[in-house]
Amino acid sequence: MTFSSVASAAPTSSDELAETRAQVYRSERALTAPSRSGASAIAAGFLRSRGASEATVGSLRSTEARQGDITHVRLEQYVGGLRVHGAYAKAAVNANGELIHFIDGTAAAGPVVSARVSESDAVGLALRNLYPELRDTQPAEQSREGNTVSFAGGAFFHRGPTAERVVYVAANGTLRTGFLVETWTAKTNQLNHTLVSGEGRVLSVESRTNNDRYNVFTNDPLKTPQAIVTGPGAGNTQSPLGWLNTSGLTTRLISGNNVRAYLDTDANNAPDTGGTSVTNGDFLAIGDLTQAPTTNANRDMSVQNLFYLNNYIHDALYRYGFNEVAPNFQENNFGKGGLGSDSVDAEAQDGSGTDNANFSTPADGSNPRMQMYLWTGVGTHQVNVQLPTSIAGNFVAQGDGEFGPTLTTTGLTGDIVLVNDGVGTTSDGCEAMPAGSLTGKIALIDRGICGFSVKVKNAQLAGAKGAIVANNQGDGVMTMGGADTTITIPSVFVGQTTGATLRSVTGVYGTIRKSAVAPLQRDCALDSDVVFHEYGHGLTWRMIGSMSGTMSGAIGEGMSDVLAVIINNDDRVGEYSGSSERGIRSAPYTNFPRTYASVTGSEVHTDGEVYGAIGWQLWLNAQAAGVSKDTLLTYLVDGMNYTPAAPNFEQMRDGILQSVANAGNVHRCLVWDAFAKYGVGVGAKATMVRSKGGTVPSVTESFVKPSDCP
Repeated sequence: MTFSSVASAAPTSSDELAETRAQVYRSERALTAPSRSGASAIAAGFLRSRGASEATVGSLRSTEARQGDITHVRLEQYVGGLRVHGAYAKAAVNANGELIHFIDGTAAAGPVVSARVSESDAVGLALRNLYPELRDTQPAEQSREGNTVSFAGGAFFHRGPTAERVVYVAANGTLRTGFLVETWTAKTNQLNHTLVSGEGRVLSVESRTNNDRYNVFTNDPLKTPQAIVTGPGAGNTQSPLGWLNTSGLTTRLISGNNVRAYLDTDANNAPDTGGTSVTNGDFLAIGDLTQAPTTNANRDMSVQNLFYLNNYIHDALYRYGFNEVAPNFQENNFGKGGLGSDSVDAEAQDGSGTDNANFSTPADGSNPRMQMYLWTGVGTHQVNVQLPTSIAGNFVAQGDGEFGPTLTTTGLTGDIVLVNDGVGTTSDGCEAMPAGSLTGKIALIDRGICGFSVKVKNAQLAGAKGAIVANNQGDGVMTMGGADTTITIPSVFVGQTTGATLRSVTGVYGTIRKSAVAPLQRDCALDSDVVFHEYGHGLTWRMIGSMSGTMSGAIGEGMSDVLAVIINNDDRVGEYSGSSERGIRSAPYTNFPRTYASVTGSEVHTDGEVYGAIGWQLWLNAQAAGVSKDTLLTYLVDGMNYTPAAPNFEQMRDGILQSVANAGNVHRCLVWDAFAKYGVGVGAKATMVRSKGGTVPSVTESFVKPSDCP
């Protein structure tokens, strides 16, 4: 038997929250002998065998779901009638009544210290901690139901805050009464769970909204033309009533059991007015991508596309194990378990932002929300060449990134010269250039090696009055990220072909400027990569839990990409929305250049790309071995049943391996091969260490596969 556990250093104050400790039990053979007892009883017996008291075992409430020959048991802990925050267990029992996997995140039951503050006090503390602009707000109680109190929210909130009286485990091991406060903002879609102690201190804040920035651009066309498809109709397992409700439908509001898709250009989180009533079930708006997405036809197309994609991914994931008990997103669960009343609210062309998308995942029984934005198109800026006449004309560019001044439509004019930083023959601008060498010039710099702001700042120090950065990996153009408030010259970004043209001749004289006509925006509701990615956040939050923070947050981003790249069989994500043939990630996932050791906690999307690369390699391995897409995705989703909350990469790996083992272990080595290729092989280990900015991963990577894997 192998045993693993996850733990962080506990705080010293008895009023602080103890770090959750999840113990994972797994074995090549079963953990228990065959039994005719029920799966929940088998799980309870295993807990007793590990030393759990009768009080602890008796404090667990179980639900069971059968998937093939495996019965999955989920146990939630209640002490004194209150839910124990973060305490849970998950078990898997095979057809012989043998326990094959167990995750123990329970707390020892015992006396509970009463709270000194009220629900109203707790909500006030959470509001002051999260939203300084509401520091003078006094929450008004609206209703009580069980252990939860609801408060008036006003326009600031998507729905009013709630405070659930819970039990938590303090640093000294005692059980204390506290409050789990849920707040969900209207405009920014930020869903937070704040744990407040019974003494009136904020113990933790967990964000349950995944925000994704996609701010790179190119001019790729749609991959597929618009075509008419047919819904599944009633009577199928995934959507027994079909996708569509029978009444109250318009071209701007389409609802069904799995999703309610609607236009929300005014960002009030409710369906916009307008549109046309639809009574025959035909949503056949024809879009015109040569026009702005804000035309009536394109808005209708946006809503129907978003409705279709959400239903498609719902049905696909249902087949792979994300069903009612998991718990998935449906209004009616048809008596199959779970709470229902939680179909996805999917908002098309949401007016609260641009170049983004997000997904907030509340607990089972409450509707999640997906916000899809319009994205800036290609050509916000241009390089206009006057001389020489052989290349004179306008070249598409992007500009006004995260540093430097804004260009006008007049722009600035001068000689365009290729930089040389004195290191060999490089022109990447990453090293200091001779003072005055670019005085009055517009510097032409190659992308690569160092950050955009470093390049532009070096050109500025050499006297340049503007800069052009040319792509070194294709003709995709993007807005340049970076942070340097000392940069005083404007800059733009051009594709690789444009860069080559500018450097191919001498004596180039031209202007960098803002385009007089803004480019067309793009609508990410038409991009299945982005929709599937966002839906994937709901999958991991519901099936695994605690997918925030540096490590598990990165896994959440990476796993969301894995869904998109496997389903679409494409190693790039978001090419349409990001207007880039390379997609919105730093590199294609085939032969991705970074490994587990590069997961440092710097940024969840960057770190998550490593997990995305592992998932893509799994798909390549599966294809080479003749393993179907459905089989692989079943392993990935089912593996989440064996994965503890707030996981690291090796725990995700082990969950998948357990699912593979349940199916006969035939594909074990293809899983090890993919993970080992990127440093998550035998002996790989990640621990969380405290730093000035919080906790960050410390990774020991391994490229070793088991000895029996070639």
